[in-house]
Amino acid sequence: CHHVTGECSCPPGWTGHDCTHPCSSGRWGRDCANSCACDGGDGGCDPATGTCSCQPGFTGQHCQ
Repeated sequence: CHHVTGECSCPPGWTGHDCTHPCSSGRWGRDCANSCACDGGDGGCDPATGTCSCQPGFTGQHCQ
């Protein structure tokens, strides 16, 4: 947290005043500001990197 303002800078995949809340499903990145772009995945992605989780039969960056 910032030594003057007390505001926390959360690592990717986490959000909230004290960075204790993981990103909700379908969100990722710093402050969970990004939406997952996964077509044939399970609707989710890695909360820190945005990497899609592909279902069987789907491959590639966006599970196509």
